[in-house]
Amino acid sequence: MTALKNTKENKIFTEILKTINETDWVGNTTFENIEPCLTAINLECGRNSGWYKPSVIRLKGIPGMFLVNEDGSLLYDYRIIKTEKGYLKETLSMSAYNELEKKYCKLC
Repeated sequence: MTALKNTKENKIFTEILKTINETDWVGNTTFENIEPCLTAINLECGRNSGWYKPSVIRLKGIPGMFLVNEDGSLLYDYRIIKTEKGYLKETLSMSAYNELEKKYCKLC
């Protein structure tokens, strides 16, 4: 299991995620178990190897669970929400992603 590294980038993305509105997360793919949900996100994001077994983290003050990349960085543009039907995979809307990137550039 990969732990989230204590980096400046991870701290900045965590703080920015706290400002994202719930309506800026979109998704309708639900999985019965978390493992296939994690696998789908891992293969979709293209940042990790196909051999990486993804791990998740909950961030204080932010709804949902986030994938920790193979290198210990936060995969900030996807999240998982546990529902009554299973695990919902959500992504940031394009406008929210663009806003996140603007905020990140200002803070770096």
